[in-house]
Amino acid sequence: MPKKAAGKKKKADAEPAAAPGDPPGPPPEKEPSEIFPPLDVRPERWVNLQVKLVTWEHLNFTVVVRNSTRLYSIVDKVRDRHGGSIKDVILYRHQVHPQNILQELGKTLDDVGFEGGSRSDPKDEVIWYDYQAHSSDCPLLLSSPRGASRKDVAKKVAADALKDAKLKEMQYATAEKGKEKDKDKEASKKPGTTNEELQEAEAAE
Repeated sequence: MPKKAAGKKKKADAEPAAAPGDPPGPPPEKEPSEIFPPLDVRPERWVNLQVKLVTWEHLNFTVVVRNSTRLYSIVDKVRDRHGGSIKDVILYRHQVHPQNILQELGKTLDDVGFEGGSRSDPKDEVIWYDYQAHSSDCPLLLSSPRGASRKDVAKKVAADALKDAKLKEMQYATAEKGKEKDKDKEASKKPGTTNEELQEAEAAE
């Protein structure tokens, strides 16, 4: 008899069954492995990147970087190589061809196909680059730096200034002559004479 009473007590302590109209209870708690999926951790891959200038091989250089390096970082290295004096750097993948231009500089080397290798054995890859040189009309920058002393540069600046002054003087003299000619026409014009008659008279002379 006591055993039956204990069994009845267990049934009483059990959760009551949900009624048909009651809302569903909270979902069961998930295990941590279900909430946080395993991370896809890949080993670091390295690239032995040869960066080559299209027009001159003496400015080529090589860097060892991760394949997660962004392309704009490569562009920054190219600019540093030229002392910051260039702009509009264009990158080409493997070969110089319009179809191989790397336009999206936010992509990584891995995104554009450079898989890389281990750190002890990085994979060799090639990127070509071209750029637009800095342009200026300053006579000091346009003068040749080789064999040019301060006196030579000063002479060039003075000669350019004298040339500009003579050109302005000629333009002013031409304008003054035109004004004097117009005044002479007005002075020689008789009262009642039209412009057409005056032009015919000048042509006859």
